[in-house]
Amino acid sequence: MLEQYKKEYSQSTNQYIVVDLDGKILESDDVIFTKVVGKNISTIHPFFESIHSTLLEPNQRHVFSCIHLTNPENQTIITDIIVKTFDGKQPPLVVVLDLTTHYDNYQTTAQVRNESVINSQILELKNEYLQEKEAFKNAFIANFSHELRDPLTGILTFSDILKKTHLSDEQLNYLKVIDSSSTYLKQLIEDILDISKIEAGKLDLVISPFDIKQLLEDIKSIFEIKAQQKGLELITNFNDNLPAVVGGDPLRLRQVLSNLLENAIKFTEEGTITFNVSLNQIRAQKASIHFQIIDTGIGIPQDKIEDVFTSFTQLNNSQAYKGAGLGLAIAKHLVSLTHSKISVDSTEGEGSTFSTNINFSLDKNHKLKTKKKDAVTSPRSNKKYSILLVEDSEITQLSILKILASRGNYFLDIVTKGEDVIPRIENSEFDLILMDIKLPNSYGDEITKLIRKMPEREHKKIPVIALTARVMKDDLKRYKKAGINDVIQKPFDENALITKIEEYLK
Repeated sequence: MLEQYKKEYSQSTNQYIVVDLDGKILESDDVIFTKVVGKNISTIHPFFESIHSTLLEPNQRHVFSCIHLTNPENQTIITDIIVKTFDGKQPPLVVVLDLTTHYDNYQTTAQVRNESVINSQILELKNEYLQEKEAFKNAFIANFSHELRDPLTGILTFSDILKKTHLSDEQLNYLKVIDSSSTYLKQLIEDILDISKIEAGKLDLVISPFDIKQLLEDIKSIFEIKAQQKGLELITNFNDNLPAVVGGDPLRLRQVLSNLLENAIKFTEEGTITFNVSLNQIRAQKASIHFQIIDTGIGIPQDKIEDVFTSFTQLNNSQAYKGAGLGLAIAKHLVSLTHSKISVDSTEGEGSTFSTNINFSLDKNHKLKTKKKDAVTSPRSNKKYSILLVEDSEITQLSILKILASRGNYFLDIVTKGEDVIPRIENSEFDLILMDIKLPNSYGDEITKLIRKMPEREHKKIPVIALTARVMKDDLKRYKKAGINDVIQKPFDENALITKIEEYLK
């Protein structure tokens, strides 16, 4: 039994062959090749012709590895062959080791290892490709957004300027169309940037105390008008027991609620939009607040409910419902940052209900920031201030020039190239610098670093306000590190520009 097991499960089978110096087989145990005694060893396989010279070398041991032979059953076997010679008195010994199983196992292991290495390299290449693709997409969106914001700034600025001139009712109506289209375009740009931030994992909440009741009233006043324009009624129910001041991100909360209300109004042709806000509970210095928006619109098929939260997806492709299909995707992500989710209950043809529960922090030490006076209606002083504008866009140059000229207490100097900034500062005195970030062959934050290194204290301490569309978290950190005091996001209007300028002209 043991011999049977050894024969069946042995990793190698060995045949011992004694030959004379001419290669004639004198003895053999016939384990692999049978009935070979008296034959020349070269008749077993042509390979053995190559060992004749080794038979003549006394006291040597030669090993030939991975030799493929054909056994009597016409099967290929993989062998190691050992040739051992002695002092000339003893005939040479040839040992044939059948290591087919061993080599097959080795080959399988090597193949698995090679495949693993190849797959790892393929995965690495795919990751590099995806990273390059993501970097290209983000760069494209940032550049595309920047190029759109300059003309949009011009449209918004000159629309405001035109409103202050003597216009007929017909001309004012044309301006309303321009304003509506500009606002829609601005919102599309913001949505595309937000989706880009979400996909890059760079959209975070900025927590601060705010008056939630005032925020809700502000939203109500805006959407009452939008609902009325479409012949709808906006019904609001805000519980009286809502906390006055909570800790959260007011900008993103406003964005979530606005997107949900916009969506409700868009897909409702008649009936009502109901906006309910109630307090769930207060526990462990946290207030759980329930937000609910109900419409009597077209509704959503049950099998399509999850699809409404997918970017660039709009279930109803009718021209009556314009939009990029980003609002709900952004709202879902923003709510997820609060560790919550948006629930949907909808009946096709009857309407939809969107609701969510969001936790806000409660703290007796929460204090609201004092609102600054409106810079446009309340000039700071009669003093003349000198401002340097570093900007290559003629539209933005003209927009800022018109805004500051209408105020009457600013001198504006304009530089279009980064290399001209330091010489201009050295030869003039400025109270403030408006710095475009993306300039031809240079960047505003790098120029600001040079300004901060200037030897004269009055030069290196000049307030620098960035004008840019790039306001991701990493961008803002970079600007601050470069010495930029503040940021005005493009596109901006007269109030945003003057308010920020007045804040730094002390």
